Amino acid sequence: MTRTKKTTIELGDAAKDAISGFSGIVTGKATYLNGCTRFLLEPRTLKDGSQIGAVWFDVEQLVKLKSGGFRPQVSPSGGPRPAPTNRMDPTR
Repeated sequence: MTRTKKTTIELGDAAKDAISGFSGIVTGKATYLNGCTRFLLEPRTLKDGSQIGAVWFDVEQLVKLKSGGFRPQVSPSGGPRPAPTNRMDPTR
C-alpha cells in the first residue's frame, strides 16, 4: 500500500483532532511499516488543575492550527557522543 498524501504537520505545530476536538502541541511522530503516520498531541490546558495525558492520532484526522506553536530550546550541552568501545573478550 502506497500513501500519496503529504502531511504539512511537523513537530512543534499546534494541531486539533477533527473528530474529538482534542487539541495540543505535536510532540511526537511515529511512522509504521504499513505506511501509517501518527502524531502525539500534548494538550496545553489543564482539567481540574491536573495535566491531561498526551494522545496519539492518525495524521488523516488532524487539522493544523498553527505552524511552530512551540519550539523547544536547544541546549548546547547535548549532542552526539563517541560510540562506546567493547573490551576484548578474555582469552583462555
